[in-house]
Amino acid sequence: MNRTDHPSDFKMGLLDHLKELRKRLFFCAIAISLGGILSYCYSSQVFSALCDPYAKAFHNSPLIGTGPAEAWVLKIKVALFCGAMISSPVLFYQIWRFVAPGLYARERRLVVPFVLLSTALFSGGAMFCYHEILPLTLAFFYGEFQSINITPTVRVGDHLSLMITTMLGFGAVFELPLLTYFLARAGILDHRSMLNWFRHAVVAIFIIAAALTPPDVLTQLLMAGPLIVLYGISIGVAYIASQPVSESEQTPSANAVTTIS
Repeated sequence: MNRTDHPSDFKMGLLDHLKELRKRLFFCAIAISLGGILSYCYSSQVFSALCDPYAKAFHNSPLIGTGPAEAWVLKIKVALFCGAMISSPVLFYQIWRFVAPGLYARERRLVVPFVLLSTALFSGGAMFCYHEILPLTLAFFYGEFQSINITPTVRVGDHLSLMITTMLGFGAVFELPLLTYFLARAGILDHRSMLNWFRHAVVAIFIIAAALTPPDVLTQLLMAGPLIVLYGISIGVAYIASQPVSESEQTPSANAVTTIS
């Protein structure tokens, strides 16, 4: 399929879009599966790392298993989580391949910065959650148990689900500035509209935080705070991205790649 010089010249039918999406999702599934297989050998070490914040917050309250196959299932879950983390550059590359035909030629050549930046944002969000948010959240939960004089006995599956869901959620929301860039380049939003929608955005951020975090106010606030900061950064990103592109930048160079595999 030949690439065109201008995004508006690129035409695909609905079925073509669905076929391309299916292709990219297939590659993503393969990448996560391969990463999960490679990570399975180290799932015990990763599991210990994921349980470390709990051990520091919940003193003398060991995690318990409630099913004979639970340990094996948890190792698979941890391996798939690791597979998604280590294959994230491949996942973001597949996202790029899906959206790249609708970009200007100059923007199509930004594949390496896109993959590196998106991977860094995703990993940074997950690590920020692990080192800063989850310890505070778990300490808060333990304090609530103490306030009613109850010794907690927590299922290991519940704890692992909390860790994985929250870390992936933070990794995803840290992609907001990058998502804003592409929406601004596509003309879907600009910095003025983002400023006008700020109050509505704050409400939406708290709704998103409530959906991606456990049902407690503290974790929601801890996610909503960085999201509001990221929204402010995204306003600046939208301003930069909404600047007009010169004609020389809209056309591909003679050496540009002209096919999509």
